[in-house]
Amino acid sequence: MIRPGITLQLEPIENETFEKYRCRVVELGTEGIYIDYPLHTKTGKTAFLIDGTQLKASFVYNEQTVLTFETEVLGRKLANIPMIHIHYPGEEGLVKIQRRQFVRVEAIADVSIYCNDRYHPTITEDISAGGCAVLLKEGMDINRGERLKVLLVLAMQSGECQYLELTGSLVRVWEKNNKRIGSIEFYDLAENQRQLIMRYCFERQLELRKKGLLE
Repeated sequence: MIRPGITLQLEPIENETFEKYRCRVVELGTEGIYIDYPLHTKTGKTAFLIDGTQLKASFVYNEQTVLTFETEVLGRKLANIPMIHIHYPGEEGLVKIQRRQFVRVEAIADVSIYCNDRYHPTITEDISAGGCAVLLKEGMDINRGERLKVLLVLAMQSGECQYLELTGSLVRVWEKNNKRIGSIEFYDLAENQRQLIMRYCFERQLELRKKGLLE
């Protein structure tokens, strides 16, 4: 799956400024992989990553699929070129993302929808960077296409909660286990909001995989 010459995109897991770096796989090792020194995707400057830095790595597997994994800087190696040694979890640690659509994961997160002149607290059924499905409780009489304010709370693996104020609209209503579910499409997400939701979905995928609930 991973081979020398593949380009990786790296971003720190604790990444409030959403920095991204690009590097190339140089060698494969028994305890990880070796990459050349990453370059900042916007400035082109070399990034000096200290040992222990936690990262999310991704690479293009084919035209339709991106594979991602969590990694950590383990050390350095001097050869023909200076290299950084990073952890590689193996194929079983890879998460597949369809490039042409946002990953949707099952997740129960707190959310509050503004309709009928007040906020209605409820929970999500699933989430993606394109929208979410929410439980429609009594009093949440929403028309399809109606523009909504959405307050979404994401509990990250770091222990912190991210509070997002979003805009969306109801695209459909359906039944699940005798409950009404509404699918909401997000509008005009800021890039930092999109990245936070995508990171939450990535963390949720890893959690489901560890529990054996996701292929």
